[in-house]
Amino acid sequence: MQRKLQTKSTNSPFPIPDEGCFICIDKPKGPTSHQVDYWIRTLTGIQRVGHIGTLDPQATGLLVIALSRAVRLVDIAHEYPKEYVGSMKLHGESDEESIRKAFEFFKGEIYQLPPIKSAIVRKLRSRIIYDLQIMEIRGRDILFKVKCQSGTYIRTLCLDIGYYLGTKANMTDLRRTETGPFKLDMAITLQELSDMVELAKEGKDHRLRSVIYQPNFLLSGFSKVVVKTSALRNIAHGSDIYPGGIKAIIGEPLAGDRVAVISEKGNLVGTGKMISSFNQISDTKIVDLDRVLIDPEESDGSKKSNVEKKPEPKVNVRRFKDKPVRENYNNRKQNNTQGRRQNFREDRNRNSGKGNFRKNTRRDRPNDRR
Repeated sequence: MQRKLQTKSTNSPFPIPDEGCFICIDKPKGPTSHQVDYWIRTLTGIQRVGHIGTLDPQATGLLVIALSRAVRLVDIAHEYPKEYVGSMKLHGESDEESIRKAFEFFKGEIYQLPPIKSAIVRKLRSRIIYDLQIMEIRGRDILFKVKCQSGTYIRTLCLDIGYYLGTKANMTDLRRTETGPFKLDMAITLQELSDMVELAKEGKDHRLRSVIYQPNFLLSGFSKVVVKTSALRNIAHGSDIYPGGIKAIIGEPLAGDRVAVISEKGNLVGTGKMISSFNQISDTKIVDLDRVLIDPEESDGSKKSNVEKKPEPKVNVRRFKDKPVRENYNNRKQNNTQGRRQNFREDRNRNSGKGNFRKNTRRDRPNDRR
């Protein structure tokens, strides 16, 4: 049973939790995954929307949508395997034994070249096929189920099986049934989501809440590190987790394992990787955070204080244009002028007994011509 949602007060009728959420959509044929993102953004009024695993326009099935801050967890969700049910058609005749042998051959690690129309760089890469089963064979039509690593192109897999058989083949239909912990029976249609949002506008949001999955659901299989409330502010400002900020560790995570970081209230704070194992805790850093779902202004301890600040004492800073400074400047200037005049009078009085100073000086010059 999921805990009660702590939702934000936004203009959207969608009851979104503070840390974001996921919803599961049963994608129909025709639209692209990005078009589904746009429709959900329009329906819910939430601007940050992303999907986990792109489906081709002709593919159907489970499309997990991340909303708000849960978009930051999309890369982690891609680490989970995906499961599909598909059909392929051989271009030539082949016996059942050869077909089953070919399916067994493509289990495990394989190499794929992405299609020309793919959105990634077209270069050879390895992928893992965890399970590949034939459900039914009817002539040249084969119904199969595959569980594979994220990023595997099922269309390319069908082509490769056809080349292996020597008959060539192509995929005719594909439906996604699983994405990590999310299953197809959890999905709703876009029309159902639209109806639920309209009911939520009227205050009847119980149906909409029932199809919302919190980020903790995605990370349910991970060990958890519970941090103290006093450490949330430092985490929100970019600090990693040290022993002083840990209240408890749930599970037995080893060095290098990914963990979910939660607060004392049970809210998801972020994710990270263990620097040391749970039984080798020391005074050094314990968790290296790679994603943080709280903002500095919302972390405990960083909220604005209600205590009124004392007014700072006023400091009289004199500027050049201030009157006191101008008066002092004028006084200094006047005193300097008076001093120069006084020195001139003293020099004149000192030379008064020697006659005319200029004439005497001129008279003493050698080779003076008049």
